[in-house]
Amino acid sequence: MSVSVPIEWQRRIERLEALEAIRRVKARYLNACDQQDPDSARDCFASGQIEIDMGHLGVFRDRDAFAELYRTLGCHPHVLDMHHAANSEIDFTDDTHATGLWSLDYRNINTQGKTVTFLSVLYHDEYQRIEGVWKITKSRSEFKTALHCSYADGPLTALLAARSVAG
Repeated sequence: MSVSVPIEWQRRIERLEALEAIRRVKARYLNACDQQDPDSARDCFASGQIEIDMGHLGVFRDRDAFAELYRTLGCHPHVLDMHHAANSEIDFTDDTHATGLWSLDYRNINTQGKTVTFLSVLYHDEYQRIEGVWKITKSRSEFKTALHCSYADGPLTALLAARSVAG
């Protein structure tokens, strides 16, 4: 016996699956950053022309340029990162496009420089379903708070408290 699912339910299920796929691509990106895996981080973005605006670190128009910067600056044994994103607000513009807002809690310990950095960032993202797979097509980082400290002389000492580490 075959049971037919109303079209409305099918659409709602597809939308829930899309929400989960978008959350998973963002989680894959953040986990790849923490695991110092620039190729996996790159693959969360669409190929071709995209936009990754990381404020003072630069604006990247393709995923390979971003991955190269990440490989150069972030993939070292002395760089210990933690990216935790939450409070996702995902809205669909149509069946293959969505926008997202995420709150990022970022921590960095640099054992070589003996520094600790705490950041809060809002990610403003755009997503597109390409050949059935959701990818990030645009991401803009809006820095909200930054605390940069040193432990070189023993106790943790604040070096900077501002909206971003750029000052």
